[in-house]
Amino acid sequence: MPHDLSHPHRLLPRVALSGFVALGLLTALAGCGDEESQSVSFAPSCPLTHIPPEAADYYQYEGKTFTFPHLVTRASILKLQGDCLAAGRKDLQTRIALRFVVSRGMAAHDGTVTLPWFIAVVHGDKIVNKHVFHHTFQFPANLSSYTTDTHVVTVDLPIPPKNTESDYRFEVGFQLTKEQLDYNETHLKKVDYQAY
Repeated sequence: MPHDLSHPHRLLPRVALSGFVALGLLTALAGCGDEESQSVSFAPSCPLTHIPPEAADYYQYEGKTFTFPHLVTRASILKLQGDCLAAGRKDLQTRIALRFVVSRGMAAHDGTVTLPWFIAVVHGDKIVNKHVFHHTFQFPANLSSYTTDTHVVTVDLPIPPKNTESDYRFEVGFQLTKEQLDYNETHLKKVDYQAY
């Protein structure tokens, strides 16, 4: 069921979740369309998408003990993929999907894993829209590490599709609790990852 967060007058971006799996459906955001179509008309420029380093990893521990024997799930963003296209003369549509690599911890009790992640739409220095998604899947019993793709999320921006840079950008990452965010900021090596 699509999540429609649009303002009645379309002053804010609209975010929707499609029913298709991301794998194989999207091209890299930098190269929208094939060579033949690009020779006729240019693809719209995609807004800059950034994955904050402190939101690129997800650790879930059992209780308040942050040690290896109490680890339930560890996940990292492996890849961000998508594309941009015109959705009318005054709308730019961006499709985004993430690929996660997930590891099962020693404290995992069953194979069901739910990973919360977000897309925040930033205009200038202000967050104008944010939506949190939950990617749930069944971890294969015979694997300790697994790669999984989210559904494709569509973001419609109320701007004309152009080849010039816009004032919009996306922040994408795991939706973390305060404890998880503090853990990442304290324990993880920070790498400033530009998705595209």
